[in-house]
Amino acid sequence: MTTVIPMSNNTFPSLRAPIRIGTSLSIACWNKAIAAVRAVAFWAAIALPIAYVPAAYGAMGFENAWSALALIAVHAACAVIGHEHNAPSRVRP
Repeated sequence: MTTVIPMSNNTFPSLRAPIRIGTSLSIACWNKAIAAVRAVAFWAAIALPIAYVPAAYGAMGFENAWSALALIAVHAACAVIGHEHNAPSRVRP
């Protein structure tokens, strides 16, 4: 008579640790990427109104109305995307 020993799910517990580390690392990288995109969009929304002056006078490649409308659309998109950007506050001692 042979005895069958069932294999447990914890036969290779060391294989699950890298998956957890990889998942948390992936989430951390994703959060950093989102924060970077929001920061760039925020500062682009701050700087883009400077381009409205040449667009109003038709200078610097803004000869037609479509480029001015594209500028307004990009500015609106940057304002929406960068709206939740939080610059780190400096703590003074």
